[in-house]
Amino acid sequence: MTTKTMKTTREFGIVLDFKEKMEKVDFYVQEGRFDELNAIELASQGKLISCFGNNAGSVYTVFYLPASPNQDYAVGNPERGWDDEQATKYDNPEIENAPANPYFSPAGWQYKLRADEAIVLFTELPPECKYYSFINYIMFTEEKKNKDYSKEKGYFRVGNEATGYYHPIFGSIGSSVNSGNVKSTGDCAYGTKAVIVVSANKNVTDCVIEQLKEAGFSEEIINIMTIPEQTYRMGLDRGKDTFAFLGRISQPADQGAYEDYIAGLGENSTVYRVTPKTEMPSAPYANEKLIPRGNGEHEAALLSDVEQHLDTIRNSLIRQYADAYDYEEFPSDIAVPEGLTAYTKDTNAQGDNRDTAYLMTQNFTLKSDEDFIVVYGVNHTATGKAHYSNAVLYARPMLNGVCSVYDSMFSGTANDYLEDGCGNADSYYVYKMARTKLDEDTKIIEYSTGNEKGQYYGVDNGDTLLMAFRAYVDETGVGASYYEIVYDRTIVFHKK
Repeated sequence: MTTKTMKTTREFGIVLDFKEKMEKVDFYVQEGRFDELNAIELASQGKLISCFGNNAGSVYTVFYLPASPNQDYAVGNPERGWDDEQATKYDNPEIENAPANPYFSPAGWQYKLRADEAIVLFTELPPECKYYSFINYIMFTEEKKNKDYSKEKGYFRVGNEATGYYHPIFGSIGSSVNSGNVKSTGDCAYGTKAVIVVSANKNVTDCVIEQLKEAGFSEEIINIMTIPEQTYRMGLDRGKDTFAFLGRISQPADQGAYEDYIAGLGENSTVYRVTPKTEMPSAPYANEKLIPRGNGEHEAALLSDVEQHLDTIRNSLIRQYADAYDYEEFPSDIAVPEGLTAYTKDTNAQGDNRDTAYLMTQNFTLKSDEDFIVVYGVNHTATGKAHYSNAVLYARPMLNGVCSVYDSMFSGTANDYLEDGCGNADSYYVYKMARTKLDEDTKIIEYSTGNEKGQYYGVDNGDTLLMAFRAYVDETGVGASYYEIVYDRTIVFHKK
């Protein structure tokens, strides 16, 4: 007698079959595009008015969606190179259209959603990398009457009298689908295929899943990402919220494979906006119960004499450079609120993600080409408080990230600044950012003026700058707790 091992099938069906089946059950199906959003490049071309604190060295991917059926499309500005939003395929002249989304370039990556609409993505997953994720956002919300937003961090206005005036929230909704939890066609999270369904209506989700299965897609590869209808202002009317979807990819193992993946993403992925022809009753999801940050164990408790070692590094740096340089010290603090907190505070979360902790310094400047920056602290990856961590230099007001160092570069960098015989030197790091190479542990800061790649790939002397730090994904599966890590530190040295 033989026993056969039962294997779960994880099949990737036929995308066009799904489209046809959704249309047969009275849904409009419109195809959008899933592709890269290169914030620095677009900003340098004048097509993006904020970089939202892009993680320098990581790539971002977004949906570009058409307008909803019987919704006006947002009109661009040819003089600025801003294209029109993609018009809907389904525009009944006998029905008065809903107003357009507030225009924001590049067109289509932020959109209003009816509560009974869904977005369905069919995609190949990134090749092997340190981390990737997909997450939904509340992008813009209407300005409150008689409220002064001028002192709000990251504030700007989009829209007009017809659409209403909006400001950015860019706050995450729920948890991400990431390289640690994705459901896909294979046992590996890299290079396999997956389906992602974004929905605010349980009945619509059930219908989408049924048609996916009919089209040959295994339920084991379908990832459901919900939007709680009763929390956000969903719908197409004037003043309703707009949404966005953002993918992140960091530190690919094979740069060539990664570049090929990004170049072919638009062709190798399909995204549909599906809308019932007859409005469906509300069937809302509750707000997702999120994984708490932290495990109750502080990073300082994992290291002996952590404050003493950090003071030793600090004093070593000052002794080395203080004769020729003045210096300023900048501690870091929590940079942005989490998504729902930002929404209820009516403030900008700058594209937060619960998969990481965000720390940020106060503003500073580089006054000359001889000035330089030193970042130092605990290596959060070495202590187990992060799967990866990094430090990024930003310029205001665009919040363009131009220079980054990652934990993969940290090994041995603190040795020269700690006492001989320090048994856990690799639990710390010291790295410099400068105009010229000061030593092997220096990252070059490019200039903005004359930069052939574009002005926001660099910063100039006198620009307003800041440092930000990330610690991505600890053992809990989300970002480190802000109250369980030792905060990273920055010293800016100014040539006397």
